[in-house]
Amino acid sequence: MDDMKVNLTGKKVLVTGGTGFIGGRLVERLILESKADVRVLVRNFSNASRIARFAVEMAPGDVTNLKDIENAVSGCEIVFHCAYCNQGPDEMRQRLNLKSVENIMGASLRAGVKRVIYLSSQMVYGIPPEGDLDETSPRRYSKVFGGYSSIKLDTEKYVFEYCKNNGLPVTIIQPTGVYGPYAPGWTLQVIKMLKTGRVILINGGDGLFNAVYIDDAISAILLAAVKKDAIGEAFLISGEQPITWREFFERYEKMLGTSATINMSETEAKSYYYKSRKRRGIIGESLDLLREKDIRRRILRTPEMWILRRFFNLLVPGQLRQALKKRLKAENRDTEPDKLPNKLK
Repeated sequence: MDDMKVNLTGKKVLVTGGTGFIGGRLVERLILESKADVRVLVRNFSNASRIARFAVEMAPGDVTNLKDIENAVSGCEIVFHCAYCNQGPDEMRQRLNLKSVENIMGASLRAGVKRVIYLSSQMVYGIPPEGDLDETSPRRYSKVFGGYSSIKLDTEKYVFEYCKNNGLPVTIIQPTGVYGPYAPGWTLQVIKMLKTGRVILINGGDGLFNAVYIDDAISAILLAAVKKDAIGEAFLISGEQPITWREFFERYEKMLGTSATINMSETEAKSYYYKSRKRRGIIGESLDLLREKDIRRRILRTPEMWILRRFFNLLVPGQLRQALKKRLKAENRDTEPDKLPNKLK
């Protein structure tokens, strides 16, 4: 990677989402390799332990608050917008993420920022994507993964349009499945599944997965910040070659010293899924619903639940109550996540 190092010595840069997986590694590389003067917008300081060991400026604020963004952008030459608002139902996430992009674009233009890098996703091309992809492939809306791909597609459209109308120098990065240390989906969750259960591989896992290692994705982000030809472009970032799902999971199995994958045909997998859901019944489905933070909050605010909680506190010993609270918190940590035109025309 030495030939891909980017020198940003003395340059003031802002990173949003710097306490997350990709943003956190970006902050590390900016400081350790690029020697940049890094400012990170931090909404929740309890999540900042990974970057707190560095001499990094932490600006308190929220990407949906324009004043916070204007303060954070002030004096910066480069802005890396990696933050993604994942709280609330689909409509709320759509609104919050679009608001954050509007704030970043507007504040950067007014502050005279020289380059904005927006982190998008391969998912703007649809899930699953159709055929071979490049940056000229048609984008498609998809409702899976909580509408994530559709949210990214709408925010991308806004970024492209803003760049076209206002001349703000923007580059969009569209990584595929990013894996590596701290990766919530393609590393931590995979390890958890292989250690605690079984993983079904459809048709022997012969389908292809476009994976990209975290440092390769970060190298692309850094290069986009300094290459003049990158302005007004979107770049799909993936590994040199796709890998089969079988190979991907086998690497983790080898690392863990386990064998937890099962081969099934598509028909067998669908049959197994429907049978397992039927066996769960109403109790299992209810427990799944209660693990959803928004649903749980709404239920806990009802008068009926307030009465039940009073009875619970009276009848259940304090030691048992504390044990149950710790278990619920542990389950929340396990189930919560962290967490896609060539030319602008």
